[in-house]
Amino acid sequence: MLLTPQLLPDVLRHWFSKTIVDASKVNLKNETVFKKAMEIFETDYQRYFPGQELYLDNVLKRAELQGTLTYRIARECFLAGDADADWYGLLGRYLSAFELYYSAEIGHSLKLNHGMGTVVGARVKLGNNVLLHQQVTFGDKDNKRPVVGNNVIVYAGARILGGITVGNNTLIGANTVCFIDVPDNSIAVGAPAKILPRK
Repeated sequence: MLLTPQLLPDVLRHWFSKTIVDASKVNLKNETVFKKAMEIFETDYQRYFPGQELYLDNVLKRAELQGTLTYRIARECFLAGDADADWYGLLGRYLSAFELYYSAEIGHSLKLNHGMGTVVGARVKLGNNVLLHQQVTFGDKDNKRPVVGNNVIVYAGARILGGITVGNNTLIGANTVCFIDVPDNSIAVGAPAKILPRK
């Protein structure tokens, strides 16, 4: 069965029923929000199922996709000034065990491998085609957040914190603690991070 904006309210109602959130408090008829969210979610889905149509069964098999879809809905609610952003954000955490905060700006074609324990905090910016592994944290330091470019891979346990820039086509190694800028086409490894060229 294809997952369409028209089917989405029924799916969301079912997901909410599995949590402590009362679905009657949430607007499940926001067609504009659902349509915008689904358009960008399609690019995320393609990272897992290239060339396939958006099948509900595939989404149900991947908690990573469920968490990403609820983030996309929460983000569109947030941009529209809709308080339902909080409910969708909470739903995503229940479903996936990671948090993509709705004020974070995440580009198209996001992929999470496993994802458990990953946090993309408030006002973080991630570019397009980003791949995140489990227990990755993007967050605040000195009231500033990271800005991440396109085609970035972040391995398990990495911490990217503060007002730094992570360039395009970069790798962040496992368990790296990064407080410094990472130039384009490079690798950051270690705690604290050191920069290596990416060959």
